[in-house]
Amino acid sequence: MPSSPIDVLFRHLEHVTVSDPLSDLPALAEVLDAVPDPRSRRGRRYRLGPLLALALLAVLGGATSLAKITRFIAGYDPRLRARIGLPATVRLAASTLGRLLARLDGDDFDAATCAYLSRLAAAPPATGTTGTTALLGLAVDGKTLRGSRTGNGTTHLLAATRHDTQTVIAQTQVAAKSNEIPAFTPLLSGLDLTSVVITADALHTQHEHARQIIAAGGHFVFIVKGNQPTLLRQLKALPWREAILNDRTDETGHGRREIRRMKICTVRPGLPFPHAAQAIQVKRRRTNNATGKTTIVTITSLHPGQITHAHLAGLIRGHWSIEALHHIRDVTYREDACKMRTGAAPRIMASLRNLAIGLARLVGWTNIAAATDHYRSHPTDALQLLGLTN
Repeated sequence: MPSSPIDVLFRHLEHVTVSDPLSDLPALAEVLDAVPDPRSRRGRRYRLGPLLALALLAVLGGATSLAKITRFIAGYDPRLRARIGLPATVRLAASTLGRLLARLDGDDFDAATCAYLSRLAAAPPATGTTGTTALLGLAVDGKTLRGSRTGNGTTHLLAATRHDTQTVIAQTQVAAKSNEIPAFTPLLSGLDLTSVVITADALHTQHEHARQIIAAGGHFVFIVKGNQPTLLRQLKALPWREAILNDRTDETGHGRREIRRMKICTVRPGLPFPHAAQAIQVKRRRTNNATGKTTIVTITSLHPGQITHAHLAGLIRGHWSIEALHHIRDVTYREDACKMRTGAAPRIMASLRNLAIGLARLVGWTNIAAATDHYRSHPTDALQLLGLTN
């Protein structure tokens, strides 16, 4: 069994360069085996860890439903199943797997898998040209699993995702008949926010959220919209016309051209938001078949000179990496079409997708659809990634 999943990179992705392997990191199969098993000991036919590991292998290969996952598991070599702790003649029904996933504790599963991804994605802090520690962007946003709708509502998850690796390092479920705001504090409470900049949309532009982030040693970049009318009015009244242009990008891709212009104003005394040090205006003009113009106003606790203007612009833009993650889950993994509705099953499946995407990103894949094709065609590589074979 390999000492680190990172070692696998050198065996099946030659174009990837990875430094500082995490030699003390356990195999992912071991992490999944440590998830609390909700079943009684009597009558268990399958060990939980190996079963979850094989389910993850199926998701890595593009499986989008319980039926596809169970067919994938049944197709593995019986000797492999026996070696990792499953009966060689396993005949796992989709309904059996569904009942198991429904009974798992979503908080325990996310705690184990997100902590694993967080450690795997960890890197030594970089330093800028001024000698200051570089700041890591962490996007917070929610997603509704539309296919999970029942008479009691739908499953809605709030997650924190790294800008650079698109790995989910924390996730929680929003309570029924509530919204994301109360879930923000428990989501970030267990994270080390030193040298981290939290980016979030207007819903989370809340005073208590800002105080929590600063108390934990982090910083924030929040979008301001109509849910903070007094703050928005004062920001719009800032002298934007006289402000100099701090950053401009002009990029072409995906059949369109996008120009982004950023101006910064030091906040006047008395701004009704705690720890706000600067206001930022971003004007985005996108040209495709039609021309559209969007103006975004944000506030940040970062002080002038703390990071470069280009880095600040990158943090603002990097927030949309979490939207890209949600898009992949919907398009590549057909998440909204998944009709799992019982118990924790919708959340566990979403977490398996997060884990599969995070692992693929960390080993160098830029196209997740291509990654699923690869692992479906080369299952040995996926087995190595999870520490299930030498």
